[in-house]
Amino acid sequence: MLAVFDKTVAKCPEALQSPNSGSNSAMKDGFLAKHFGSVHPGSVTVNLGSAGVIAYSLDKQNPLLPRLFAVVDDIFCLFQGHIDNVAVLKQQYGLNKTANEVIIVIEAYRTLRDRGPYPADQVVRDIQGKFAFILYDSSSKTTFIAADTDGSVPFFWGADSEDNLVLSDDVQIVQQTCGKSFAPFPKGDIFLIIIGSIALYVIHKNIVFGTFFFFETYLSIGKKIQNKKHKETHI
Repeated sequence: MLAVFDKTVAKCPEALQSPNSGSNSAMKDGFLAKHFGSVHPGSVTVNLGSAGVIAYSLDKQNPLLPRLFAVVDDIFCLFQGHIDNVAVLKQQYGLNKTANEVIIVIEAYRTLRDRGPYPADQVVRDIQGKFAFILYDSSSKTTFIAADTDGSVPFFWGADSEDNLVLSDDVQIVQQTCGKSFAPFPKGDIFLIIIGSIALYVIHKNIVFGTFFFFETYLSIGKKIQNKKHKETHI
């Protein structure tokens, strides 16, 4: 899976931005999406306009960590892995028996967005299994990105030469445009919500690299952030 978000939609963490990293533009002339398609034949690419691009392929996937993709009401979601408590979450979110993991994630996000206040970290903690997902809501230009507590799914993020955010389960895809400005997505209880230049990190376990700026608050998506605080944490 691949997602590239313009810096106006999803601002990169400063820890990912490395000077003289050898990075180049992921979005210029659709470079990275085209490269992804050449590496993964039969892939599907969705152009998000000025917001970026996402791509999905079943090629070379781990059968124990399958990839899924869905679009519901302008919400795009890439999911890889599996959820152990599917039946519980279907009941929790009022979903029918045919709903799969990616639909559960979308509905969990919609609950967070529309029925707040609902702690975003609780949404992630409710999901038990091995997973990573990338969600983009085009109606509010919001991204929601998370991984399981053990980092079970290969998942990487980086910054290209224009500070656009690049995410993929394929490290070579990320390196293609990010050079040295990339890292594994931090494992541990973490979720990342980005609304334009406003980024919210909620971190429950130690992060393995860099300097992170995060807000000590919960976010009701699409609404004004209140009691916003920030601090710098050196690991």
